[in-house]
Amino acid sequence: MSSYRCYYLMKGDEPSPLTPFIQLKAIHAIYAAHLAMRLTGCARVIDVIRVQG
Repeated sequence: MSSYRCYYLMKGDEPSPLTPFIQLKAIHAIYAAHLAMRLTGCARVIDVIRVQG
């Protein structure tokens, strides 16, 4: 599994340099995004970045 950093927005939030993120392990970026939505209750995931290490 790889580590991914998922940047997300809550309902009504606007993208900004301080967009919150959650880092988690998943087998694929799509699964990481779905898991991030489930764990945070966010409105949408705007970016998923694979983290080295």
